[in-house]
Amino acid sequence: MFACLALAAPLIPATAQAAPLTEALLPASGLVLSVQPEMGTLSTTQLNCEPAGGLHKNAEQACDQLTPVEGDFRRLEETGAMCTMELNPTKATLRGKWRTKRIDFQQVFSNPCVLRAYTGKVFDF
Repeated sequence: MFACLALAAPLIPATAQAAPLTEALLPASGLVLSVQPEMGTLSTTQLNCEPAGGLHKNAEQACDQLTPVEGDFRRLEETGAMCTMELNPTKATLRGKWRTKRIDFQQVFSNPCVLRAYTGKVFDF
């Protein structure tokens, strides 16, 4: 009888327990960024942080800049880049989830160069 049980044991399927999708597998922050110059076309991309990823071509640098300001790009310091005085109002928008809170920030800059001077790699996509 023990021999029968020993032979049958491998035939009894083990109960598989599916591990639930944990927060650790999902990025802590998922953002949609867009840039809309008055004279130009709308550009949009997706950025994930913690871990950095998404469709943003400079995801790692953008996340590094956004982390100390909790995703609020309006709090970033100017990079010191030199820009012309061209008038082309450009709206930058960042929406999504930053860690545990919903965020929705936007600001209008006098032109795309000034936008990049104040936001570094965040809106450089």
